[in-house]
Amino acid sequence: MAADGLLAVDCSLRLTGVALARQGRAVASETIDLGRRQGAELPLMAERLLNEAGWCWSDVGRVAVSCGPGYFTGIRVGAAYASGLAYGLGVPLVPVSSLELLALSRPEGIKGGVLVLVYAGHGAVYAASFGAEPAPRGGEELPQGEYTGSAITDWLSLHPGIPVISDDPERALNAIGLDLPVLCVRPDAARLAEAALTGEKPSIPPAALRIAYCRAPV
Repeated sequence: MAADGLLAVDCSLRLTGVALARQGRAVASETIDLGRRQGAELPLMAERLLNEAGWCWSDVGRVAVSCGPGYFTGIRVGAAYASGLAYGLGVPLVPVSSLELLALSRPEGIKGGVLVLVYAGHGAVYAASFGAEPAPRGGEELPQGEYTGSAITDWLSLHPGIPVISDDPERALNAIGLDLPVLCVRPDAARLAEAALTGEKPSIPPAALRIAYCRAPV
């Protein structure tokens, strides 16, 4: 019988997360601030979580990873570990956008659409909307990309009242020179694991993983 467990890895934002999931729900997760120690500590986190859950590596039938956009070094650490692990185990990989991960991690009280902002530097943020209703004046979902403050302001003018979330609101807003209410959301690797189990996310061979460093649109 094929292994039905999934291991999820997120290193794309300020924190590092690992989670295990099976049968549609997370069974264990850990999210901590490793700073520059991600490369050394990530494999130990995964091993520890497996041991605590009573799993063996043979229980892992898929590996999920947040594939950006986000923080350059962290994305590469997570992608390298996840793709190498999936290759070594002979299992497929499930990539999930880092921005979608933040949207999935929002508090349960926030219903409907959200706009996600993540610091990108150079006067821009990585941004995307999820679940936004079409606006009367033609405003559709904001596709994933890098955006200036004016582009964010223009989109929000078409979607007044939509919640805005970020893993680091102050840094994101300072980058684009805006002052607006933004909810700080902690990325939750458990949500990444559960999203990867739904079947809506395509599984790919590890060698096919592509990191979303972003840029267009600006």
